Amino acid sequence: MATGKDIAQKLFDVVDRDMTFMHICGTHEAAIARTGLRSILPDQLKIVMGPGCPVCITPQGEIDAALDLAAKDCIISTYGDLLHVPGSQGSLESCGGDVRIVQGIHKAVEIAKKTDKEVVFISVGFETTAPTVAAMLLTQPPQNFSILSCHRIVPPAMKWLLEQGEAKLHGFMLPGHVCTVMGYREYDPFPFPQVVPGFAAEDILLSLPT
Repeated sequence: MATGKDIAQKLFDVVDRDMTFMHICGTHEAAIARTGLRSILPDQLKIVMGPGCPVCITPQGEIDAALDLAAKDCIISTYGDLLHVPGSQGSLESCGGDVRIVQGIHKAVEIAKKTDKEVVFISVGFETTAPTVAAMLLTQPPQNFSILSCHRIVPPAMKWLLEQGEAKLHGFMLPGHVCTVMGYREYDPFPFPQVVPGFAAEDILLSLPT
């Protein structure tokens, strides 16, 4: 089986022009950063980050909606990453409301079971996290529990990037976890080279034009 070093050498042999590929997955970026993968690529070959973090692309208006709920004496529960995202009037961290960090929707439901206050879970994520939230809602959580859905799906983000005409890309690395849940048929309409790599360094290297 080819090693990462073997695959990287093959890239040096075949890459003869500037090429840029975009991944749309935070786990891919973590793997690339952890292994220092960019440092062994030919100078002409770039891997750039796409909209792979649902927290980072949460619109200001949705943060404002969460702030409004906090001002109405609701208990706000969400992931720690979301606390620092700014709305037009501040962030959840600085709002002075009852904002609690949880590991997931199940922890938010536990909070609701122990209080009479309205507990709102600010639910962010792509296609991979939505099923867990939906499954919990089907279990009939307490009446004082609700969610503010800030979920996103990946294809519209890709479509927008391509329509801008500014991203000079030669292909997409599709999000592995999302494609595991949804398949990749929804990406077929894009007339653009695409691949679904694994998360090992060798898998990512093999997804490039060797």
